[in-house]
Amino acid sequence: MGVSVIKERSDSGGIIQTYLAEGGVTVTGSSLSEKGARHVGWIYIVDLLTRVFLPAGYPNSVSPGFAMISKSPFSYQILNALQAFCNSLAGLLSSRAILQEFGVGDPTASATTALLLTVLQDVFGRLTTILSAHLIGSSLYPEAKTYRLLADVLNDTAVILDTLSPFFNSFSIPGLRIAFLCLSAIFKSLCSISAGGSKAAITMHFATPLTGKGDVGDLNAKDASKETVLALLGMLLGTLIVPYVSTPFTTYTSLFVLVGLHLGINYYGVRGLILRSLNRQRLGIAWQMYKISPASEAPAPSKVAQMERIFDFSGIIYDVNSSSPLGKCAIGSSFSEIVRGDCHPVLLDLFAGDRYIIWFDHGCLRQEQNDTILCGPITRLHIFLKDGYTNDDQLRAWIQSVEVCKITTSARQQNILQPISALSLLKTTHGQVSSQYRDFVKKLQSVGWNTDDSAIMTGSPASVITNISIDDHLPEDRKTR
Repeated sequence: MGVSVIKERSDSGGIIQTYLAEGGVTVTGSSLSEKGARHVGWIYIVDLLTRVFLPAGYPNSVSPGFAMISKSPFSYQILNALQAFCNSLAGLLSSRAILQEFGVGDPTASATTALLLTVLQDVFGRLTTILSAHLIGSSLYPEAKTYRLLADVLNDTAVILDTLSPFFNSFSIPGLRIAFLCLSAIFKSLCSISAGGSKAAITMHFATPLTGKGDVGDLNAKDASKETVLALLGMLLGTLIVPYVSTPFTTYTSLFVLVGLHLGINYYGVRGLILRSLNRQRLGIAWQMYKISPASEAPAPSKVAQMERIFDFSGIIYDVNSSSPLGKCAIGSSFSEIVRGDCHPVLLDLFAGDRYIIWFDHGCLRQEQNDTILCGPITRLHIFLKDGYTNDDQLRAWIQSVEVCKITTSARQQNILQPISALSLLKTTHGQVSSQYRDFVKKLQSVGWNTDDSAIMTGSPASVITNISIDDHLPEDRKTR
């Protein structure tokens, strides 16, 4: 009778082989066999820490950029840990200042005054939460990098205001201290909304490995555990340092050093974050690099991340070579609000087979010899979506808009005297995008992009075109605007 071999793979990717024979059972590949019995205690500790602080199945259950142990010191997880540590230390200084403002150490202060001040701050904070969730809630996922770094800027601004609050008492302006404390509460609420939404998007990214499936809930819980430990370490170290940081000079110097480190670490962390989902900026960069590539190769997410702007107005399209603006585009606009008398019915025929329509803003158009001509220093476009539009339609519409802006800017730079016809330009770019779109998407997927999880449009469209029909009778009261 032969030897039976049973192979197993652990959740961390390790291979264990079990040999069954008449003489007994032999196991190879386990940690005990490799390290020896004298390392059992160390192996147990490492295994316990891995299970407590890392998601199940690590590293196979997370994206490559999640690596906690990396050759590069600029790994996102490492920098995220360092920034949390700095923030914890800075938070102790601001907490001490707030306690002083609430009357700790002042025999004339009253608990009622401190309570009313807390309520006032809470009111401003809650109202800001409601308003900011309405205004920027739909932009948090598409622009996760922007709002992740913005959240830290807002947080540090609030920390600075809290720490400086005792200094405001030296001014004779009534209510100045209270006003700045309320402003701090507003910044904290904005930080909470920005950090919550952007962190959810980043967690979703790390929980989607290249192969297999991750666990978003487990990853989020383990991140919370790591942040808790780092915050505790920061507090313990802070209790040893803060008693010696008592003068205004040492307090403010320490504060600004910690804030500077916090923001600097966060910037490098966000800059090194490689997202595989497409937003407006990343799609525009990827398409332009695909067009200028000799072999029409799509760029990898890491390449696009190096060229991506952290703080950027997502509607502006930039040139990948010169970084100069090519134009501006809005997606989900209302056809009835944007289109003026310079629109020709041929436009509807051009996009009859698509679930979107592209047209120019009336401010950059003029009528000349029975044709609509482009004018102005910059191209401004609008994308109108039709009922039943999909993620694929948004990708195609934005790509064509990028191509239109690229051609018009190139023509202006070359001082081409011949006027550019708006309809002719749309026909040309529509044909180019239609012939190359499928190849472009296929190559994006081959280098790791997740084209199914794109966020080109933030929020809902202003309106959706539900029907296009031919009517021979135009109501008299609607002939003109």
